[in-house]
Amino acid sequence: MASQQKVVLAHALNSSISRRSFLRGALGAAVAAASAGALAGCGGAGDEGGATSDQNVIRFGVANPKASFDTQTTSNSWGASENICDTLVELDPETKELKPLLLTQLPTVSPDGLTYDFELKSGVKFHDGSELTAKDVQFTLTRVLAKQAEADGYDKIKGGKAVVDGTAKELEGFEVKDDTHFTVTLEEPFSSFTYYLAQFYASIYPQKACEAAGDDWGNGTNFIGCGPYKLESNDENTEVVLTAFEDYHNGKPAIEKVEVHYIDDGNTRMMNYKNGDIDICFLDTSLLDQYKADDEVKDRIVYYTPAATQFLNINLNEPTFKDPRVREALSLAINRKELCETVLSGAAKPCSGFIPDSETGFDEANKDKVLEYDPEKAKKLLEEAGATNINLTAQVRAQDQNVMVAIQHYWEQVGVHISVEVIDAGLWRESRANGSLVLSLVTWSTLSFVGIEHMGSYFRSDKASQKSSFYNSPEFDAAMDAARAATDPAEQKANTIKADNQLVRKDFGTIPVDWPQNPYVLREGFEGLQLLVDPHFKTAKKA
Repeated sequence: MASQQKVVLAHALNSSISRRSFLRGALGAAVAAASAGALAGCGGAGDEGGATSDQNVIRFGVANPKASFDTQTTSNSWGASENICDTLVELDPETKELKPLLLTQLPTVSPDGLTYDFELKSGVKFHDGSELTAKDVQFTLTRVLAKQAEADGYDKIKGGKAVVDGTAKELEGFEVKDDTHFTVTLEEPFSSFTYYLAQFYASIYPQKACEAAGDDWGNGTNFIGCGPYKLESNDENTEVVLTAFEDYHNGKPAIEKVEVHYIDDGNTRMMNYKNGDIDICFLDTSLLDQYKADDEVKDRIVYYTPAATQFLNINLNEPTFKDPRVREALSLAINRKELCETVLSGAAKPCSGFIPDSETGFDEANKDKVLEYDPEKAKKLLEEAGATNINLTAQVRAQDQNVMVAIQHYWEQVGVHISVEVIDAGLWRESRANGSLVLSLVTWSTLSFVGIEHMGSYFRSDKASQKSSFYNSPEFDAAMDAARAATDPAEQKANTIKADNQLVRKDFGTIPVDWPQNPYVLREGFEGLQLLVDPHFKTAKKA
């Protein structure tokens, strides 16, 4: 997923894209533009038709996730949580560098990589007027583990696993020194730890208000934080309204109000956009070619680059996939450039590895080396492996059907026959978890933009066994562990690249296909949002 300066909305539009808060970053960019006087008349349709809206309001159309705002119990959010709450640190969307947000500076780390010392800003207020203290941070990180929504990474805190399994209620490795100073001690060196503190799972909650709300926390308007926007209204069915927080510690946002309109159907969202009823919404890739040809819309299409990879998940317990020559052949048979340009309408980049260039650890040496397409070589490998009569069924969710059908066609050209079966998303998740998914498409994202965590969260041996992959490579695990333990960024990157090459080019443990580029439409006057756009894909005109 890149959650930065504020207003982030994207996840609910497509649950497969990065869970990182697009809307938060987008609104931050809009705020910067507004502060510079660039949003005069913003939000109005102007010469695009439709009514003109208040220049201090941004209206966003999104599918209803039907989920709590509580980031510790659900990852399904369009970004309200990330605007209502702040994390200790944040990730810069451009440089991928960490910056202090609720801290005076980034934490200092002991030479052995185990102890992190933190200092909170003084006087940071929650929306109910109470002040942030180190005890709120202690409560938040303990709750992340106790709720078990996303324990991986946070369980590196000393005593974290005991909180997860319920044998302890307090984190042994968290020491409160005073209201603004605290120390976190890890079980072992973990270079990605500070990045995990930028994820929305680690949004800081006020202990008193959260405990008072109990099971209602995150529902209705029972949700507060110390972020730039507070929750004004939420009917849970049609609309959510956020308003600027007067006492925000980084200064009151320039955009006064964010109106989120729940519109589930992609066609209907676009009609609302064209009518001037909303200012921004994601554009389903199935509609992209249509709107590229629409004179009213084509110049307003821009792209958001999530930290995500779409790949073929192959079950290595399946006899067909045991021979690595078969896996290599299947990769060689896919024309990724053609697939991205046609089936995905240009809203994707063909993979040159697993880790995209939006993440740390990307291998610049392979930047222009799209994974090889050579169907003749693929045929030879299949013949050498004695795999000349492969017949399989790929089970996919509806959202992945078109891409899987394209891959079906490529594989037919080398003598590999598959049928494509569309199954319910719930059944798909259940099948993947119980190890019965033989072949499928997955779009896997990361909140941290750290490449080793992106790969490792799916393919480290203890994770892959839970995802119908069963990839088990001592070399991959060793490279990943070395990257996580490294305190030298160069060493971390070298081991990340080593792990990527081991997974993709040596073991062919998975078959990366593309790196998604998510198109959205943006009302004229909000060009500040382009700060998040990949320069290679930027198409929106200047104001």
